[in-house]
Amino acid sequence: MANLTDGIKIATISCHDFTGAGRIVDVGGADGAVLAHILTAAPAATGVVFDLPHVVAEAQPRLARFGLGDRLTMAAGDFFAAVPEGANTYLLSMILHDWSDAEALRLLASIKAAAPAGARLLTFDLVIPEGGAPHMGKMIDLTMLGMLTGRERTEPEYRRLLEEAGFKFEGVTASPTPISIISALA
Repeated sequence: MANLTDGIKIATISCHDFTGAGRIVDVGGADGAVLAHILTAAPAATGVVFDLPHVVAEAQPRLARFGLGDRLTMAAGDFFAAVPEGANTYLLSMILHDWSDAEALRLLASIKAAAPAGARLLTFDLVIPEGGAPHMGKMIDLTMLGMLTGRERTEPEYRRLLEEAGFKFEGVTASPTPISIISALA
């Protein structure tokens, strides 16, 4: 999955100005590649890749390949229980679509509890457009339906989900890839 999506995630990064992001927590960040590219674009920022203990154990020895030193670290845990506290920015890169609304709300509650007021939540996700035109998100939605509890969502569905979790929805930014950036404030 990482090989399939890293290219389009990395192309999406250029559509957001990470200047001033401060400390970024990439929730479910796997091997750290996406956050490493963000930190390269935002040299004053630091970041924490947060994922399951077995994922962190496998990825930790490879962090040096990004050349970011102590600007990029890893932490292990269960994002349904808690995430690292006090970041200016929380990132979910193709994570929300893995989960049902109830599960996504549990995850978002963990982030909301950890985030200081005004912290930004960015989600890189497919946003299904209104109408019947073909879109990659519609195809992936069928895959999610058959394989996981998750689903792709429309902009109004993301707005509702984020607002129900206590975030202030800011909007959706399209990218040159099928992934959009959904932004909200804690």
